[in-house]
Amino acid sequence: MNFYKAFRTAFLGNQFIFTLFSWIAVQSLLIWQYGIVTGLEATKYIDEANHFLQFGNLNTNNHYLYSTEIFLIAAVIKLHIGFVVIVVVQLLLNLFATIMFYKLSNSFLKKPLLATLATFFFIVNIPYQSYTSFLFTESIFYSLTIIYSSYLLRLKKLTIKNFLFLLLFAALLSITRPTGILFFVATALYIFFRFLNNLSLGYKILIISVSVVIFSITINTMLQAGGSLDFMLPFKKENIICGVNAVNNAEIKTFEKGNSLQGIAYYIFNNEQQFLKLAKLKTLSFFGMLRTYYSLFHNVFLVLFFYPFYILSFIGTWKKIKQKDKRIIYIITIILLYWLTTLLTCDDWHNRFILTVSPFLFLLGFAAFCKQKRLPDFE
Repeated sequence: MNFYKAFRTAFLGNQFIFTLFSWIAVQSLLIWQYGIVTGLEATKYIDEANHFLQFGNLNTNNHYLYSTEIFLIAAVIKLHIGFVVIVVVQLLLNLFATIMFYKLSNSFLKKPLLATLATFFFIVNIPYQSYTSFLFTESIFYSLTIIYSSYLLRLKKLTIKNFLFLLLFAALLSITRPTGILFFVATALYIFFRFLNNLSLGYKILIISVSVVIFSITINTMLQAGGSLDFMLPFKKENIICGVNAVNNAEIKTFEKGNSLQGIAYYIFNNEQQFLKLAKLKTLSFFGMLRTYYSLFHNVFLVLFFYPFYILSFIGTWKKIKQKDKRIIYIITIILLYWLTTLLTCDDWHNRFILTVSPFLFLLGFAAFCKQKRLPDFE
């Protein structure tokens, strides 16, 4: 027992050094391994940045949903300062996100040791961290989602000022990657149950109605952004993994305007058997994470690293429900929304959808080691 106390005291006394050293080691290793990646998907964003500089607009409207990275690349090209600047920006955002994740972990788990361990797993989540030197949208998006979530979930009081800040921040998420819109939904539910308990039933119904209308209009607008977006294509080709076709052209019933909420709903209700079959396979892909084109070592790593957190997350979720910690609403909602989005589209080649919510799985997993005592700060 004395040895444990001595170890715990020494560990916590140097947690900042330990965390910083871990972050530097992982990021240095990844940059050494990959360098600055300007090929693959980055080519699309570089081309769009050059198009913007030449014509003053983006090639198609759907690219505005990725515009944070595109405009950053455009600024670097315009200023002739090199792509290394983007990597530096992404590294600084990643470091800030790591600090914010620790603060959120400390607030959520209430134990510095658990917060440090959760942050360590966040840092050594190599598939998640590997995009820092890529000129993709993922690195900035991942960092912004953690910074945003940490700020929101540590709020003790909702004011007009921080509500407007959250609104603008969520809008930024939505033009960094299209799935950023999902954070609006998770935020709205969390705010509704966390901060609006004292409102009358009439006001609550009004807020819900207005929110649903605004969200529906926004989603429909994004779905019809044009370009390469075709939300019926994964069902026509029976894609489990995006771009990997199981059939050439499945015979399915579709709505005239497939890229809309009405079109998606029409497909589900008129092609129920195919939808349920694909939903099962996409669920296995999303949570299973394993790929036939990964090496055996890679797949084993995914199993050993992530699967224990699935089991622990159920325990942690139950404990947080017993604690009446309403932050669980936001965390569970965002995980389920990413899963649902995968069911309605297709899973990513490199698991980038579930990687987005993997830090929340770490929080839920380490919550399994918390006491069940109710938290006075989040009643």
